[in-house]
Parts: sequence; structure tokens; C-alpha cells
Amino acid sequence: TAGAVFVCDASGKQISNGYSGTMEVRKTQEGYTLVNQLPFETYLCAVVPSEMPSSYGIEAQKAQAVCARSYAYIQLLRADLAEFGAHINDSTSYQVYNKVAPTESSVTAVQETAGQVITWQGSPVEAYYFSTSMGYTDTAAVWNVEDENASGYLKPVCLNETPYEGDLSDEAAFLSYITQKADGYDGSVKFSRWFAAADYREKTAELAKILSERRAASAKNIQYFGTDGTTPLADGTDIGALGQLTGMAVTERSASGSILTLELIYEQGRVQVKTEYNIRKVLGCGVSRLVYADGGENTDVVMLPSAFCAVTPQEDGTVLLQGGGYGHGLGMSQFGANEMAKEGSDYVEILNYFFQDVIITKFE
Repeated sequence: TAGAVFVCDASGKQISNGYSGTMEVRKTQEGYTLVNQLPFETYLCAVVPSEMPSSYGIEAQKAQAVCARSYAYIQLLRADLAEFGAHINDSTSYQVYNKVAPTESSVTAVQETAGQVITWQGSPVEAYYFSTSMGYTDTAAVWNVEDENASGYLKPVCLNETPYEGDLSDEAAFLSYITQKADGYDGSVKFSRWFAAADYREKTAELAKILSERRAASAKNIQYFGTDGTTPLADGTDIGALGQLTGMAVTERSASGSILTLELIYEQGRVQVKTEYNIRKVLGCGVSRLVYADGGENTDVVMLPSAFCAVTPQEDGTVLLQGGGYGHGLGMSQFGANEMAKEGSDYVEILNYFFQDVIITKFE
């Protein structure tokens, strides 16, 4: 590509797609940091195809472009990566960038929505999106935020043809729901339902490592208690002092069905795990084989596809996990957006379906 910058290995072989703009190379103690500087809209042309297949309908891609622009705009207002002279990185920690080179449709999606962002109460929002729902989306409660109302534009959305009549925060009701075949916008994708027989009996050390790392990242989301489940243990408590894992249970579930609190029961105490990411990491470490709705399998599981999951201990000591969806479950379901586009919805209708009380605003 004329004028593009490529990253190469030691032999000179290209190992990246071409980058527009300029590339600054900084040497650090850990190695090298590459900082790519380019126009905002040009950046988005390589985000949209990296985050959503270019085979999706153009209206779905336009919705993706507006979400990506809104999310990136927020990052410009922050200074999280100022030490690197950057606003954002190219991973799922922010948005995937240039994993797939710009395509004709992704460029069109960006150009036809140029400058447009999602605003709520007069300000741009972090327009979250994820791959596939299990029939419902959720609120910021899945991240154990201090003020859920601060993200009031994130609402539970039903993507099913027929809304479920039961209370999905109830364990029996959720199990009944998640073991039924999915219908609606996301019903035809393999991630809509999945299950696994998990075994945590030989995973004490691996669990301890995950819990220690996640507790170090945010202590409020990994809390240690005595055997009564209510007496907090000291901050410096070693997870190893709790002994072997003897059981687990969901103690709090959202109205949309996502696990909000998972309790791990140890010989000498209990651990409460909060946030969908932590719960997916903890439950995922005991899974060696995950089976999808279409019968396909995944034998390389690092974390569960989602926290919309029923946890049922079995008599043989294993745990049956039955769930649905892929991703955190907040904001726009990308697969659902594509199905809506197929049915004739435009990108504004799609965005207003997934986000509550928002306005699509053009920033010059």
C-alpha cells in the first residue's frame, strides 16, 4: 500500500497490515512502543472491520462506526496513556485497531456517519458493544459500579421474539430460561447457548492466582470472608490460607440474568467474586471443553463467553455450566444489530434500540 507503514520481524517480513499516518518508535525498558498518529476518521476505518465483520449489513456497520467513534472520542478526553504519548491502544482493552485492514464497506460506514457520536444528557457516551446476546442485554451493574445511574443510557433490552415472563434474577427461572432454545435476533448464532462440565477440584492453585491478581486490580470485586461468609478477612490475607475449594454458588443475579456475585466456598473461608469479567475468568479456569448451540466445541477455554450462566454442582463433584451470549452484554449486540439491519432497520434505529434516551449528534 503506497504511503503505508508496516511492522516487520527481524528478517524484514511484514507482520502487520499497513498503518496510515506516521509511526513513532519509542525505546522503553520493556522493549519498544509504537505510536501511530493519524486522522481520527482514518483511524475508525481500521477499527470498524476489526471489531465487526465487513460481511455484515452496511447499516449495522454504520451503527458500529458511530459506537466506535463515540467510544474513541471519550478516550480523547482522558489521558490514560499520556505517558506513551497516545490516547488509546489497539487491543480489546480499548478497541481493536488494524487487525483487519480497512474495507470498502467499513470506509463507507465511517464516511456516511462522519463526525456522529452518541450523546446522553448532552454529553458523548462510552457506547459499549459486544458480540452476541443470550436474548437480553444488561446494565452497568455487571461491573459493580458505584453509581449505575451515571450510565443510564445502558438499559436491559430484550432481543427475543417473545419476552420471557419469569424473573431472571431468580436461579430456577434463569435455569429454565437458559436451557430453552434461543429465538429472536441472536437466536441463530452458535454463541446464543453453550454449556460445559467444569471441574475445579485440581484448580486450587490456578484459582488462587486468578483471585490474587484480580484482587490486586480491585479489592472491592474480590472479597475474602471467614467461614460465616460475612466477617471480612484482613487485606493481607493469603488465599492459600483458606484451604481447598469445596463448593460454589451464585448469590446475586441481575434482572437480565447475568451473575453479579459468585461465592466460592473454601474449607477456611469464602470468597465473593464480582464483575462479569472476574466471574468469567474464575469459572472459565475449570472448563476443558465448551459446547456451543450448533454442536461445535472449544477446547481452549481461558474464560467463559459470558456471565449469563447457570452454575449447577453435580453429584460427581463437577459443575455444570449452562449459559448464553458472548461478551459483557452491555450496549449493542453486534450480531443482533446485523439481524436488525437485514430486516430493514437503519443505523439510527439500531442505536436507539440498544441505547436508552440517546441522541445521535454530529461533532464538527
